[in-house]
Amino acid sequence: MFSTSMEKKLRDITEEKIGFKIKGLKDSKRLSQIIAKENDIAISYNTIRRFFGVVKNVQASNFTLDTLSKFNSFESYSDFLINFKLRNKWKQEFEVTKIIHKDEDDILLKYINKNLNQTKSFNLKLIQIIRELFLVENFNLIRDIFELKKMNANNFNYDEKVVIGMSIGQIMNTIDIKNEAFNQLLLNENFQDLVITIFVDYGSLKTYYSKIIETIYKNSSRKDIQEFSKGILNLNLFFTKKSKDSFYTLKEEEEFHPILKSRIFAQHLLIEDSEVMLKLNNYFQKNQVNGFIPIEFLFEINFTCIITRNFEVMRYIVEKIKPETDYTFFYKYEHYNNFIFMKLIYYTKMNDHEKITSIDKNFTLKGFSRSYQNMALLYHYIYLYAWNNDIKYLKNYMKLGKKINSTFFTKKYFFEYFN
Repeated sequence: MFSTSMEKKLRDITEEKIGFKIKGLKDSKRLSQIIAKENDIAISYNTIRRFFGVVKNVQASNFTLDTLSKFNSFESYSDFLINFKLRNKWKQEFEVTKIIHKDEDDILLKYINKNLNQTKSFNLKLIQIIRELFLVENFNLIRDIFELKKMNANNFNYDEKVVIGMSIGQIMNTIDIKNEAFNQLLLNENFQDLVITIFVDYGSLKTYYSKIIETIYKNSSRKDIQEFSKGILNLNLFFTKKSKDSFYTLKEEEEFHPILKSRIFAQHLLIEDSEVMLKLNNYFQKNQVNGFIPIEFLFEINFTCIITRNFEVMRYIVEKIKPETDYTFFYKYEHYNNFIFMKLIYYTKMNDHEKITSIDKNFTLKGFSRSYQNMALLYHYIYLYAWNNDIKYLKNYMKLGKKINSTFFTKKYFFEYFN
C-alpha cells in the first residue's frame, strides 16, 4: 500500500513538473523525449504509458521508478521514498512564508480553507501561519482566517482548541493594543472561542490583558463572552483590592461550558459570600454525573479557593472528588493537576505530612496550563517555604509577585497565608 501510494505521488509530481497530464500516446512520447533531453536517460513511451495507466498497468520496474525519481531531482526511487515528505514539507514552509511576506492574502486564505479540518497536523501549520501574521501585524488577514466557516470552534475538540489558543494567545502581549485592526480581531467570535477564552493570562492582568478583556466586554453581545469577561475583570478588581460593591454580577445559563460555570461560581469566593458552602453543595448536586461531579465543573473554583484562602471550600472539594488516572483528554490531566495542587495547599494548612508526601510525588508545575503557571508558581513558593523555611522562596515570590501584582502579593500575604 505504501509503495502504491508513493508511486501515485511520483506520477503526480511528474505531471506537475511537466505541466500536462499523461492521458495518451502523444503525451507519453512527449514525456519520453523530455526525460531523454533533461536526464540523458532513454525510457520508452510504452513504459511511460503503462506506469501512468494509459494502457494496462503492470508492476513498475526499478528502472522506471529510478528514472522518474531522477527526473524529479531525487537520486533514486529509494531516495524519493526517504526524502519526498521532508523535502515537500520544507517546500511548503518556504512557499507559505513567501506568500505571507508578499502580501498575497487571497492565495494564503484559499490554501488554509482548502486544508482546514483535513488533518490534525495542519493545525500546527495553521498556528505557525497565524503567529507569523501576528509578527508582521497583518491583523486583517488573521481576522479573515478566523471568519472562515471551518474555523468555528465546534470543528475542533477541546485539546485542539487548547493547543491553538495557548500557542496564539502567548503572542498577544507583543501587540500594541491600541491598534484598531487588532481590536477588530478581538471581536471576531471564532477568535474569542479559540483564543481569548482559552488563553487566560492571569499573570498580565495589571497590564495588557485586562484592557483586552474590557474591549471585548464593551463590544460583545454574546452572553457567554460577557460572563467570561466579567469574571476576568472581577479577578482584577479582587487583586487590586477594590470594594466588593464594584464587582460585576455574573449569571449562569444552562448551555454554558462547565469551565465557564465554574468561573461563575468562583465569584462567590471572590466576594466572600457568607452562603458559599450552601451554594457549593447545591452546585455539586446540580452537576453530578453518576454520583460524581466532572472535574471541569471545578476548575476555576479550585484555583480561586487557593487565591482566597478558603480552606473550608478546599476541604469540601477534597472530600467529594473521585480520584482519576485515565485522562482521555489532556485538558483533564491539567484539571486534575490543578486539583492536586489545591490538595497540597489544603493538607499543608492541616499540617498533614503523610498526605503531603503521598500527593506531592504526583504533582508538577508543568502540568498547569500556561494561563496559570506564573500564578501557581507564587503559591508553590508559599507552599515550599511552609515545609522548608528557606528564604530563597520568599525572594523568588517577591520578584514574581512584583511583576504580577505587588499590591496583592506582599510579604505579609506570603508569611500569613497559612495562619
